[in-house]
Amino acid sequence: MAHLYKKVKNGRDYYYIRETQRVYGKPTTINQVYLGTADKVQELLKQDDGRRGFSPKEFGSIFVINEMNHSIDLPGIVDDILPPKKRTKGPTLGELLFYAAMNRAIAPTSKRQLASWYESTDIQRIRPLRLESLNSQNFWNYWDRISEGDLQRMALAFFRQVHAQLPPHQEHLVVEATNILSPTPQPRILMETDFPKVGLAIVSERFSGVPVFYQAYPGGLPEVGFYQSYLDSLLARIPQVGVKAQDFTIIFNQGIESEAVLKRIDSQENLHFIASYDLRIDPELAKVPLKEFRPLPCRVNERRIASGEEDHQILHHETRGVYWNRPRRVIITFDPKVFQKKYQDLRTRVHKLRKELLVLQKQHQHGAGLDDKAIEAHLAQVCQRLHLDPRIFSWTFTQENGRSTLNFQLEQDRLNESVLQFGKTALITDREDWEAPEICRTFMERCVIDASDPQAQSATHVTLMPLYHWTDSKVLVHMFVCVAALSFLALFNQRLIDAGLALSPREAILEMRSLTTAIYLTDIDGKLKRALHSLTDTQSAILKALGYQMEEGKVIPL
Repeated sequence: MAHLYKKVKNGRDYYYIRETQRVYGKPTTINQVYLGTADKVQELLKQDDGRRGFSPKEFGSIFVINEMNHSIDLPGIVDDILPPKKRTKGPTLGELLFYAAMNRAIAPTSKRQLASWYESTDIQRIRPLRLESLNSQNFWNYWDRISEGDLQRMALAFFRQVHAQLPPHQEHLVVEATNILSPTPQPRILMETDFPKVGLAIVSERFSGVPVFYQAYPGGLPEVGFYQSYLDSLLARIPQVGVKAQDFTIIFNQGIESEAVLKRIDSQENLHFIASYDLRIDPELAKVPLKEFRPLPCRVNERRIASGEEDHQILHHETRGVYWNRPRRVIITFDPKVFQKKYQDLRTRVHKLRKELLVLQKQHQHGAGLDDKAIEAHLAQVCQRLHLDPRIFSWTFTQENGRSTLNFQLEQDRLNESVLQFGKTALITDREDWEAPEICRTFMERCVIDASDPQAQSATHVTLMPLYHWTDSKVLVHMFVCVAALSFLALFNQRLIDAGLALSPREAILEMRSLTTAIYLTDIDGKLKRALHSLTDTQSAILKALGYQMEEGKVIPL
């Protein structure tokens, strides 16, 4: 409830808008907005045209994640395993985990900033709480209660509920693993070994992309190392979630470097793989003319077509070759947007290198007397800094008027070899039963996409990073929170697909973040009330996909 509240200071009246609500059974002030003197209040109310309102707060995004949790009940799962103590006041352990997961799904912050972030949202309208309980020390105190065994029980119970949301069908599961290295700003200079490292493996359902289980493992272990040491234990736990898997497809982000792992996959009927392949190892794959490619049926292209970018569709081409001692299917994809970005970046770096070479040329002209070895060493140093091949330029010495001149020339053929690879990804697989587009979609739309790439903007990257934890026990709890957030986003994605909306979950969340509530002056009785701002067409479609609509400033079921 919102109302005007007056304070008297030095004989003058000052007014506030104050919102109160019962929190844990007690009337609590949940929001207070300073307005000013009586004259100022009157002026503000006259200016309010019914559209602006006071004290806007983010609503749509937290409504979405809370809705995804309704059928799962993460707080209830956690509190059943570790019940609240009798004298506990404020949010329970389960609720704290959910508040952390909700934040990770929307706009990840550190625990120190969590209360401030929630204060900018209308969380009180959805899950009332005292914001001061969302302090970092409270999180640490509660998280210290969770043992590794407790965490495993929580994960099993959580994913049983997640799996229950999926329609019954033959289960084809995708397994992927990645290392996560997140340097967090600290007041002291850190070495790379100081950064928290952890590995994350996720098993997801192929058709929906919804995670059905996960496992954290020691950071720094190579991708293939995980499959050698932990794959058996991970697969053995899948039936405990209630999943009857028909087969598993293992994703390799950097090719297959272990002959033992490959032999095992080739020898088991229920194990398959999709591996990216470095085009520098087989440059002939990059030389396939684009005229032999065709558009790839995928959600990315659907979104690009919807936004008028039909000429920027991802393309694909299938061929075959002998890799790892067997004939394999090879699918090459080409993304025009990635090509353009990398090409412009290359031009910038080559321009910087050219400027460095001009400086080197002037030094030589002024008698610096650089020999071949010195030039080669300097060029290698500059190219390493710019991430360029030192052979991209060649140099010669000529004699003019009795003086030695240093000349540089861009090796265009070598440059073109690099450009041919831009925007292209080669996928090698043993799957003979899937169409090429399905193989590409499985690789592109998986859960863990470039989680170690700071430039990536996938749901995984946004949810997992940065990693604001430094002790092993808290990192493990944090990983559970992040995977829970990913699961909510994946379930949300399924609602979007079912509704025919060409939006990624990240795009939809960003759209819903702009759906706010504010305090308005009602025309009938002059009272104040908090209500939703008007909806955009996209926001209305997203709410409809969840089974809701807006009526009289409120979200109600259809």
